Amino acid sequence: MPKNKKTIRAKNTKANSGGFNTTFPYPAKIRCSVATQSDAKKPQVRFVTEDEVAQVQEIPKTFKGEPGETTLVASGLVAGLGALGKLDSDSFGDYVAATLAKAATHFEEYQIIFSRQILEKVGLRSALRLAVVAEANAEYPTDFLKASDNKKKIKIKKTEIVVPDALAKIAEEIINAARIEARHIAAMRQVQALPGNYLTPQTMDERTAAVAREFKVARKVFGLKELTQMGAGGILAVSQGSVREPKLIVLESKHAQAKKTLTFVGKGVTFDTGGISLKPGADMHEMKFDMSGSAMALSAFAAIVELKLPINAVCAVAMVENMPSGSAFKPGDVYEALGGKTVEVQNTDAEGRLILSDTLTYVQKNYRSDLVIDMATLTGACVVALGDFYAGLFTNNPSARALLEKAALESHEPVWALPVGRRYRELLKSDIADINNIGGRYGGASTAAEFLHSFIDDGQMWAHLDIAGVGMIKKPFSVYTASGSGYGVRLLCEVARQLSANA
Repeated sequence: MPKNKKTIRAKNTKANSGGFNTTFPYPAKIRCSVATQSDAKKPQVRFVTEDEVAQVQEIPKTFKGEPGETTLVASGLVAGLGALGKLDSDSFGDYVAATLAKAATHFEEYQIIFSRQILEKVGLRSALRLAVVAEANAEYPTDFLKASDNKKKIKIKKTEIVVPDALAKIAEEIINAARIEARHIAAMRQVQALPGNYLTPQTMDERTAAVAREFKVARKVFGLKELTQMGAGGILAVSQGSVREPKLIVLESKHAQAKKTLTFVGKGVTFDTGGISLKPGADMHEMKFDMSGSAMALSAFAAIVELKLPINAVCAVAMVENMPSGSAFKPGDVYEALGGKTVEVQNTDAEGRLILSDTLTYVQKNYRSDLVIDMATLTGACVVALGDFYAGLFTNNPSARALLEKAALESHEPVWALPVGRRYRELLKSDIADINNIGGRYGGASTAAEFLHSFIDDGQMWAHLDIAGVGMIKKPFSVYTASGSGYGVRLLCEVARQLSANA
């Protein structure tokens, strides 16, 4: 392995009892560049609309250019995008991702070709960014725990995207930025894919250390002793049933030209059984994804730093396991959160909000942030409301909502605004503590968000992203892969761009 590869390791230790000693390199940037003319010596992956089919002589007569239709030809692969008038960025992502996944198993090197009218219809920036992310996802399947014979046979090593000469300079800028984002999306998908006996609070600690070393950013780590001293009651309560020590990890990057600070807070439950309020056995294995918020926060932070965006960035992730045992916290327990508020725990499976509230309190005490965004696979209620296709967006500020909705449109990472406010706060009243950790059967996504809102200081601009649906999906859509989707890195990078531009 090259010495400069940053790694995440699952060590053979008592605290990580799987007995594994496997190394996972931090993904590298894909080799994708701009070309201004096609090269007949290289395989070509050509995308055509229905009215462009006749312009490609080698296409068989049965090929109509219908949406998602593909055919292998002498020059490479041709893929249909359907009627130009019906083509948009959403459908474009679907077809391009499926096609490039196929191309990655056929060719070691190829050119991607879109007509000028396709680039104009989808938008140059949108088309190039989506194509780069789709290619990177195809190049990086998350089957690395399989034996070599059972892994996908990925051949691709290098690609070029062909654009008109007049667009080459701007295309190169777009693609170079997209390659960085795609690298960190792959890193997010990598840790999402790891099961709980590989990815623990301790191995996530190692990943953050690798990020800090590569990008030369400050890092603080608070373990059990330090969390006890600071009074982080929520993190301690959730973790007390596990043999694995909790971690609160904070990374900070300062940019010389920055005038604003953007802070990310990520939920990192590396495995969630529900604790004493035990989840049903069916599909419990998917609870390895309950750390997706921390992976999104860390990967987006690393991307922003590598992109050199002119903004100060903070990333704080709380890493725990939620396990049932004789020492686990129980329904009915009351604990004191960081900052002094008492919380009644009526359901130990509503644990993410408990570790997030401590982390939100910590970053507000220690950093002056222009915007704090927390992200978490927080509620099944959000999945019921929005399915796999949107993150739920909750915020205390109309400007934050506008910023995130604009960033979502630009990045093609969808969000949908849902309410918070005093009506939901009333549902969280407790007879014996300052607040209850659940709010009843209805409006669960909003009561969870309002619980977090109750820990936000007056005047602090804040947003919460519930990624329980879109963060881990059953079926691929757009450029998202099934299982851990890698959602949110592009969105948060776009938020950073816009926030820094408005300084």
